[in-house]
Amino acid sequence: MTDAQIPATHPAALLAEVLDEIDAARAFVARDDAFDSAQALRVALRRLRSALTLFRPLLPPDHNKALLEDARWLSAEVTRLRDLYLLWQDTLTPARVALPDNAALQTLEARVLARIEQERAELRALLASERVADVLARGREMTVPGFWRPAAESPEKLEGLCHETLELRLSQALKHGETLKRLDSQARDSFRKSLRKLRATAEFTQSMFASKKTKAFLKQLKKLLESMVAARDASAVRDRLEDLMRDMEDGSAERHIAQELIKAKEAGVGLDHKRLQKLWRATVALPLY
Repeated sequence: MTDAQIPATHPAALLAEVLDEIDAARAFVARDDAFDSAQALRVALRRLRSALTLFRPLLPPDHNKALLEDARWLSAEVTRLRDLYLLWQDTLTPARVALPDNAALQTLEARVLARIEQERAELRALLASERVADVLARGREMTVPGFWRPAAESPEKLEGLCHETLELRLSQALKHGETLKRLDSQARDSFRKSLRKLRATAEFTQSMFASKKTKAFLKQLKKLLESMVAARDASAVRDRLEDLMRDMEDGSAERHIAQELIKAKEAGVGLDHKRLQKLWRATVALPLY
């Protein structure tokens, strides 16, 4: 059991916290145009998806499956706006400072800002829609302990589920991280996503069953993920620019500058593979719980 032998927090309480985070983030998006608003909602929705996946055996299967699909759909809508903010603030703005008279860059920035305005208006309308209200209403059903299967009342079964899922997530991450030095950008994204899922499961486990071992594992895992932030951002910028390029003429100066920005962003990632491998070895050397 846990270090302090404290009974587990019921999953319903954890879901209530997650739903409150989503509500707060929705209000943030409605009143604020900053990158942080979309990012906060993205993180909250990611936590909801992680919770639904972790606690799937303890929930009505039809309810869980449908809600998970809707959470993925909404996450994709939010992430698109978040990544456009990232493209503008972290890539286009520095480039415009360096090349203030570049007409193609000015045209590209105008295109990105117009897309941000469009996506922001659409997301705000979406968040006020009946579909999203229905998603959140179904989510709120899980904040009632009686909605869950009886096994959710058992600390032993809950802890067993958390530990089993932790081991599964670690196994998946190990497969992705077998050849870190040779990972291309797509494989690196898969590795990072597997680490993120592992982290989310560990965080929920730590919330219910406080453990010094899990706390230490999470601390080390956070260091590893932070070392991959630049690679994650480069991937997001590439995806958004490639999407925008579909509306650009072949051979145009704007298309050329977009391609050059992708190359520059990915070249600037500068992953230290030796450090990454060192952090990964230090992470997997620690016990999960």
